[in-house]
Amino acid sequence: MSASLQNQHVLILGGTSGIGLATAKAAFEDGAKVTITGRSVERLATARSVLGQSVNAVQLDASDEEKTRDLINGMASLDHLFITVGALVLDAKLAPTKAAMQPALDMRFWSAVYAAKYAAPKMHSGSSITFMSGTAGRRPLPGAAVATASCGAVDALARALVLDLAPIRVNTISPGYVDTPLFDGLLGENREAVLANAAASLPVKRIGRPEDIADAVLFLMKNGYVNGINLAVDGGGLLV
Repeated sequence: MSASLQNQHVLILGGTSGIGLATAKAAFEDGAKVTITGRSVERLATARSVLGQSVNAVQLDASDEEKTRDLINGMASLDHLFITVGALVLDAKLAPTKAAMQPALDMRFWSAVYAAKYAAPKMHSGSSITFMSGTAGRRPLPGAAVATASCGAVDALARALVLDLAPIRVNTISPGYVDTPLFDGLLGENREAVLANAAASLPVKRIGRPEDIADAVLFLMKNGYVNGINLAVDGGGLLV
């Protein structure tokens, strides 16, 4: 396992809040040169105020193949890639239109495809790609079938790319309940009650923090013998 990410270039797609921001901070503190992306100019500015002005912050919709290509092609080299972007679309009984459900696949799966496609030529034998999946890939999320399928698709993509992109390492990480801004919009005023109930159901008796996931992502980047795994970081949630 590498002692640090000193002077290695780490690209995080979706690095302006939550898990992405926590991972960017951890990588930067470990000596990496960090580039983060996000769709919101305001969130990019806020993230940069947290991380420092030496962090490269770029506006990007990761589901846009051309813009993803242009960003990565402009980099001299890349050591590690982490894709956090995703969308939770509620689709009970597949009632919504295709257009309404499409972002669940575009944001998680196709963003991962585009990023890996253009990053791989910039990488070397010590490089890694880490996809964000989710425990829904193993335990389906009721009322969100397409979002659940997007997790399974990313898991399968990663396993295939282990072979196709060797010796670049490819892994996925599957967080459980994590206290991030994602829940603000999803749960509204019920947020605290829902998360408290979830915490009580977990063997660790607490909800995850973004830093918990960031620590696991850095492990996947730095350990050169970990390849082709789906690492669940969920407080034991898959067991209950």
